[in-house]
Amino acid sequence: MLKFSANLTMMFTHIANPLDRIQAAADAGFGAVEFIFVYDMPMEELSAAIDKAAVQSSIVNIAVGEGVSMGPLVAAAPGKEEAFQENLEAAKKYCRRLQPVGMVVPAFTPPKGVSQADAMPVFKENMKRAADELGDIGIKVLIEALNPGIRPNSILTTTEDVKAVLDEINHPNLGIEYDAFHMYVTEGNMIETIERHLNLIGNIQIADAPNRGEPGSGEIDYDAFLTALDRMGYENWVACEYEPTGETLATLGWMDGWK
Repeated sequence: MLKFSANLTMMFTHIANPLDRIQAAADAGFGAVEFIFVYDMPMEELSAAIDKAAVQSSIVNIAVGEGVSMGPLVAAAPGKEEAFQENLEAAKKYCRRLQPVGMVVPAFTPPKGVSQADAMPVFKENMKRAADELGDIGIKVLIEALNPGIRPNSILTTTEDVKAVLDEINHPNLGIEYDAFHMYVTEGNMIETIERHLNLIGNIQIADAPNRGEPGSGEIDYDAFLTALDRMGYENWVACEYEPTGETLATLGWMDGWK
């Protein structure tokens, strides 16, 4: 049976305090939670709220910008290796405490003026470093491809792009974060793609296209998609990273057959 995580940056947002959303997600039947950005929440308070709700942490996203912030991707920026290390150190602290399945590195746009040709060697070296250091604490590094229609000039845009990076680095502690919302647009054939790369996929995020609502609100056949994941024996989290079309609880009917 599949297991589901709630992205609480996007869901249960009628609750003002993000930490209070954790219990709401647990009460709604989610077994794990994740946030797009955790570094504005005190680690001890976040950990305590997760423990109190008796849920798990599905993933922790590394901060992508300089100074442990959002922003241009320092992971793919020549000369910003120290900034990437700062972000990595912050992520390691949260990962040690929260024990997620993986730490996600989204393949965002490099800083202005940095070409992809210059960005990629830096990105690969940083991924080697991250894989080594997160491996020391038992956490997988998951690389996420993105739709360039939403994230222009993303350095990786398909699962095959990520797989090529993994093949080149050849590190046992690297894997794939598969975002169905992005990959539906950039590569299609989602079921076949996941089946080919199942052993590398550490987390799957879902939202319907084109408006990033809950499953059933758009074009993606999520009944077929989730049924296929179940048939394949996918055992990691299916993370709901969607913008509810109404109050979150009212958008969870699609989950009824999977609880």
